[in-house]
Amino acid sequence: MAATMNFFRAQDEARGRTTKLVVLLVLAILMLTGSLYAIAVYAKGQLMERGSLDWFQPQLFLATSGTALVVILGTSWWRISELAKGGAFVAQSLGARPVSPHTKDLAERRYLNIVEEMSLAAGLPMPACFVVDHDTTINAFAAGNNPQDAAVAVTRGSLTYLNRDELQGVIAHEFSHIGNGDMKLNLRIIGTIAGLTALSQLGYILMRLMRHADGKDSAKVAVPLAFGGFVIFLLGLGGVLFARIIQASVSRQREYLADASAVQFTRNPEGLAGALKKIAGLKGGQREATTSELETQHLFFSSTGGFMEFIFSSHPPIGDRIRRLLPTFDGVIPDVEPVGASDELVAGLSGRQASAAIPPPIRSARAHRIPTNLEIQEAVGFQGTLPMELRASAADSIGAMAIVLGLILRQNPELRAQQLQTARGLAGGEVIAEALHLSPQLAALPAGSRLPLLDLSMPALRQLSKAQLALFRLAIQKVGFDANDGLIVLLVQASMRRYLDDAGRSGPPPLVGLSVSYALVLSAVVRTSRETAQAQQEAFALGVAELARPDLSTTILPESEVDLQKVDEALAVIAAQSVFERRRFVRACGVAMLHDDVAEAAEIEILRAVADTLGITFATGIRA
Repeated sequence: MAATMNFFRAQDEARGRTTKLVVLLVLAILMLTGSLYAIAVYAKGQLMERGSLDWFQPQLFLATSGTALVVILGTSWWRISELAKGGAFVAQSLGARPVSPHTKDLAERRYLNIVEEMSLAAGLPMPACFVVDHDTTINAFAAGNNPQDAAVAVTRGSLTYLNRDELQGVIAHEFSHIGNGDMKLNLRIIGTIAGLTALSQLGYILMRLMRHADGKDSAKVAVPLAFGGFVIFLLGLGGVLFARIIQASVSRQREYLADASAVQFTRNPEGLAGALKKIAGLKGGQREATTSELETQHLFFSSTGGFMEFIFSSHPPIGDRIRRLLPTFDGVIPDVEPVGASDELVAGLSGRQASAAIPPPIRSARAHRIPTNLEIQEAVGFQGTLPMELRASAADSIGAMAIVLGLILRQNPELRAQQLQTARGLAGGEVIAEALHLSPQLAALPAGSRLPLLDLSMPALRQLSKAQLALFRLAIQKVGFDANDGLIVLLVQASMRRYLDDAGRSGPPPLVGLSVSYALVLSAVVRTSRETAQAQQEAFALGVAELARPDLSTTILPESEVDLQKVDEALAVIAAQSVFERRRFVRACGVAMLHDDVAEAAEIEILRAVADTLGITFATGIRA
């Protein structure tokens, strides 16, 4: 990898620059509203012919800066609410159509297979998949509020011209946007720009009042209003231009970060670099411009072009991106020809089947090293361990619900019958029958395959109506769990609660201290290992050291105190913390579980389930 990019350093640099740019955007808004107030104070002083200016005028501040902030924040909230309807809504508003899981188009099937693979490797719910048929250029985008409602879309040109490795690199890039939280950041920046645009429009409306002044008295009122409107218009317009420049700068940094993360996912910089080369070399592609292009261009994989691209471009120059991936790039751009999807589709399927057997545990080269994403994928044998019938069921709403129920059913026949009877009235007889049919296959799944199967079920579950989702959530809650189920069943249920309900748990989290919650969950995680009591104690102490909390004891809790109901409540407390705290806890669990430098499939499954429950992308959280 010496000749390729240092993607971990690139990630850190991009995150740092993004933070600075966002702070700059906030300061720009404050300066804009402050300038409006200063101009108002000066104008009032001139009208009243005062020798000195009175800078403390609360009523004037509310009438100027206060009103401006209300306009900006109110419009921003409205715009964000519009875009917060989910990734599928945004994708369809940009002209994309959903891809059926049963599509006969070979290129689309290859696309779905790659998205499935990236979902499993990244530890993310499989997003809804879309295609922009009218766009023959090479491009893609991700949209949504969070990983649970995300959508990815590719253009028809991407399916036509990119080979499997290149398309995988592009999809990995979009998954990086999902995992790095770029979608939520994009929503906030779009909302801010909408607010500043509304402020300039308000100024324009006030300026037009001059045209309706039909008398001397009216003119006395209209002239100051028009002047004020002109000032507001200029300040708002300047704010919009400045915000768009910052938006483009933020987006360029996030593109570098997504490129670096994509390499981390695929370990194949040549694939992503090849896609970028084809973008540079493709001629004659056609796309339909939209009125919202300038607002949404930062969502795409490559720049969509347009007005004053040298200032407002949301993407770095393609040559720079390629050189960061391949420092030896000589600038030569190859000719671009369509590729055939059929041979690559067969190659991809055979590659997954070849990995059906789970390889032995992976021993790391240095102490307490977190395994790479490639090692994680190999350790649990993601694709090969899933029977075709289960994968087919995951693409259907009934089958997806049956899979979820089947994974949390107890092995005891009497207890299972009670669970099914409880769920029958809520989930429906068809779901129960399918769950019973799939139960033998689900029970035979090796460790590490359950959560990937849940991730693959997410697109089908998203097709349920709100009423159906509410009933299904209740069914999962009624099925419940007990001490005999084990931590993984609890974590699967907690993950599904998060997937099916963006608001998380109903009601406020229990009033349990954070340190107590850390100790409970970390003890439960460590005690799932098959190690000796002494080894478990050492692992727990390493995890506590990673958390760096003086009030947290380094002594693992006894098994009698690790009650699953309490662990569930403790998870809710941790889930309410900041992203930084949650990521640090996920990493602490990883350090504790992998202290012996062996990545067992069951251990990886527990770690990934904890990350899912806390709303942290496993692939990024474990390195936080």
